[in-house]
Amino acid sequence: MEKNTINNENIQKNEILIPKRVLFDEKTLKMIEMMIPAYKDEISNVAKENEKINQMIKLAIEKMFKNDFLNTINNF
Repeated sequence: MEKNTINNENIQKNEILIPKRVLFDEKTLKMIEMMIPAYKDEISNVAKENEKINQMIKLAIEKMFKNDFLNTINNF
């Protein structure tokens, strides 16, 4: 598994990113693109489109983990 180090203002220096190919249907991709402007303070404006999508997914997973997932665990 190849690991890349990318320095970006919204990515911690020397953070190890593991490239994975993720497929989205058109509806999901449109939803992601619609969400990006709502989180403009947390997503880089100078990033390429695929980097913005990566940052949006990372942000969504973090928020979902902190809210929904932890609540689900606490309900067991």
